[in-house]
Amino acid sequence: MSEAEIFSLRNELTGLVISVVSVSFGMISAYIAGLWLFLREAPISLRLLAFGLLSFGLAFMGALTAGLNELLLGTNRAWATIVNPASGIANFGDVRPSWLYGLSLFEASACLGAASFGAIYIALAYLTFIYSWPGTTAGQVRVAH
Repeated sequence: MSEAEIFSLRNELTGLVISVVSVSFGMISAYIAGLWLFLREAPISLRLLAFGLLSFGLAFMGALTAGLNELLLGTNRAWATIVNPASGIANFGDVRPSWLYGLSLFEASACLGAASFGAIYIALAYLTFIYSWPGTTAGQVRVAH
């Protein structure tokens, strides 16, 4: 692959990673809104269904991210074959700065993402199944006879 092809592929993959993270945060935001507006008063079966859908969606996004990570690492390997890149860029993200205690930028990003999404997931599980919401937003239901 040429330097230009690697750059192009790298830009496309980076855009896909950003899209996956954006969609994941969109899913979480929609779930939070649904939790506040509806699910907090919903029966357990509906809460299980909604949380299951969120879980499958986030698992899919995680699997997609893992696949994209392999492709990104492939661009690193392809870049390493270029003897003297015209751009002067030595590598993309496999640098291991001392302030990351031996982790590469890729590994640190993956750890940060996993910790963040793990904490959010646990918080949403707590709010869905354990937390006792104060008050109610629903009015009394009137059934016409």
